[in-house]
Amino acid sequence: MGSLAFDRNLRWWGWPLYIAAVTLLGLWQGLNVLISLRSAGVNYIEAWKPFLWETSSVLVILSLIPAIVWVERRYRLDSKPRGRIVAVHLLSACVFSVVHTSGMVAIRKLVFMMAGQYYDFGNVLVQGFYELQKDVVTYMIILLGVFAVREFRVRRAGELRASALAADLNEARLQHLTAQIEPHFLFNALNAISNRMREDVNAADRMISDLGDLLRAAYDTDNHTHVPLKRELEWLHRYASMMGERFRGQLNFQLDVEPGIESVTVPRLLLQPIVENAFRHGLAAGHGTLFVNVQRVGKRLRYTVSDDGAGLRGAQINHGTGLSNVSRRLELLFGTDHELLLAAREPCGTVVTVTFPVSS
Repeated sequence: MGSLAFDRNLRWWGWPLYIAAVTLLGLWQGLNVLISLRSAGVNYIEAWKPFLWETSSVLVILSLIPAIVWVERRYRLDSKPRGRIVAVHLLSACVFSVVHTSGMVAIRKLVFMMAGQYYDFGNVLVQGFYELQKDVVTYMIILLGVFAVREFRVRRAGELRASALAADLNEARLQHLTAQIEPHFLFNALNAISNRMREDVNAADRMISDLGDLLRAAYDTDNHTHVPLKRELEWLHRYASMMGERFRGQLNFQLDVEPGIESVTVPRLLLQPIVENAFRHGLAAGHGTLFVNVQRVGKRLRYTVSDDGAGLRGAQINHGTGLSNVSRRLELLFGTDHELLLAAREPCGTVVTVTFPVSS
């Protein structure tokens, strides 16, 4: 709405400003003619006449510019055949000169008559040719200006369309990557329920209930790539509850969230694969503690997910399916303005840190 209002205001004020600018140009040219005449010792010409001569010419040219725009739209400079386009615009330039000359002479005669004087244009053929050679140049300059403005607008519109298509493509990629998380998670969750069912049917039943809540919450925001942090944390609580049922009494989950940031908008299901990765790898033995810290640092949000499990093995740090997905989504959302760090935790375990910008 803001840009539309700006465009309307620009159109509303554009013509008055344009007319004022053209009038000032005519007056400026008239002043130069007057100075030239006075410098040459011509003192018998009244001062207002050079201003009339130049201003009348400029105002008629101004009134003819819309006609040149119309001709250029019908017979574009970049159209073919070239010969036909050149002929049309040469004819148009001649018509422009006739109308321009007739119009400015009419204005001058009218003003002179109102002043009680007579305006003499001189020899029609000589003066007409003099005006014609100037008007052809003027016509061509205006024509090239109209063509340049139109080409700029076409190119700008193309850039905007390309930008919109790129944004749509990125949005589709984000939704695809987000959708990848859910089947991957569902497979792991069903596998966990299957394992638990052999040991404790009631616990498995509670896990199925938690899984139902998780899927319902996931599908509630299925078409969104961003959700409030509060929804993300609710999802995380349900997932931790389900994992707690699988290893009842052996896993601890500690969530520390900075107060007052629950309404911040964050990428949907970005935290879940990191936590799932910690449960599957760091706490694969089924006992230990998972720590999740969420805090705001200036204009950025920081997720810190750590565990006191097995830790990193070997010098090579590899991103699994979940972390690779998170990494690609961060790149699409924030470009290089983000961090995804995987490191060893002292004295044991692993810590993953994610930071990205958020709005105020």
